Amino acid sequence: MNRRDLLKTSFLGFALPMLESFADNKPNTNNAVRLACIGHWLGIYTPAFFPKKPGRTYEMTRLLKPLKNLRQDYSVFSGLDHRCSHGHKSWNNFLCGTDGRTVSLDQLIADKIGQQSRYKSLPITCGKKPAEAAMNITKSGIVLPMINRPSVLFNMLFASATDIARRKYEIDSGRSVLDCVLQDVKDLNRQVSQNDKGKLNDYFSAVRDVEKNVNKRRAWLDKPAKKTDFQMPKHDPMATELLFECEKLMFDLMALAFESDSTKLCTYLGPGNQQVFRLDGELLSTSYHGLSHHGNTPSSIEEFTKINYQHMTNLAYFIDKLKERKDAQGRPLLDTTIVYFGSGLGNANTHSTSNVPVLVAGGGFKHGTHHAIERDKSSSPVLGQLFVTFMQQLGMKVNSFANAKGNMNEYFMGA
Repeated sequence: MNRRDLLKTSFLGFALPMLESFADNKPNTNNAVRLACIGHWLGIYTPAFFPKKPGRTYEMTRLLKPLKNLRQDYSVFSGLDHRCSHGHKSWNNFLCGTDGRTVSLDQLIADKIGQQSRYKSLPITCGKKPAEAAMNITKSGIVLPMINRPSVLFNMLFASATDIARRKYEIDSGRSVLDCVLQDVKDLNRQVSQNDKGKLNDYFSAVRDVEKNVNKRRAWLDKPAKKTDFQMPKHDPMATELLFECEKLMFDLMALAFESDSTKLCTYLGPGNQQVFRLDGELLSTSYHGLSHHGNTPSSIEEFTKINYQHMTNLAYFIDKLKERKDAQGRPLLDTTIVYFGSGLGNANTHSTSNVPVLVAGGGFKHGTHHAIERDKSSSPVLGQLFVTFMQQLGMKVNSFANAKGNMNEYFMGA
């Protein structure tokens, strides 16, 4: 009920105050239809990311300065995390809540809205990702492979007639193999113990999921792919020191994937390992991974922050692209695309998963604020409640995620 609604009698009209009993606690009526999740494996140096002052008048920090012209398009959150264990292995909780082995946020959403597009979801990275980095996990516990070359992603989005014919052949061949597998499972199910039947049923469910995806892929191949005038480089920027160039190109392609409605969900894992970058004409002193374990040494922190700055510059580029490009209704893609940026680590130096960096852009939300969450208060929200807000804004009727109940909708309702 709007506070300006009137309580009418035959003589008077009374303006009502905001009543809790009538509030639906929704962020707004402009629901989102797409989600992009961007997570960096080696984290972000949060003292250079989090503003010191909460509210709308915060001063831009060093790592937020690349987004200075987008201030009203994003919100920053400090004090949020999943209340999970620490260590690189716990990075997988980035999209999974307290247990990195459960279904990830993107796949939970993909199961609801992913069928509306050619690709249920597009898990993306650049080059070889760290072996431990799992980001996209299905309900069956399967870790999805990532697309790691820009040319592969481009060809998926804008396939030629020859490519489509080859894919039809490959899928049709795969379907006949799948039929044999299904029959084998049924035959085996008659011969095993009750306990083994449970295991086989789980496997059978996973195979059924594959079958559904194969049939979906086959049906979409009969629909013409969208055309684009986007010019790809002659060679993929796959050298490890070309990470930022590859990342920027992937962001171009993610924007095109949304614009062509090829998918509703993109995730990007920003990898990081032993590459040594040259920034501002100078070779950094050690590897990206080595600098993430800076040991609080000022020179190492400075170089690590320089790497973070390049990632933030690319994030600003991606958000700008979503503002420029329009959907079929002529609206900027950013208006109906939630962009979630962060990391599974709040402090890469100690492998801490507390107080992770969180930035949310677009999605029809009201932005422009630094929300400083008092993490130690029992009543304070956890990161999973922000995920519930994402799902509700995408039209899902849910009120919990992992260890979180309720949402954070009130943080997007404006001043």
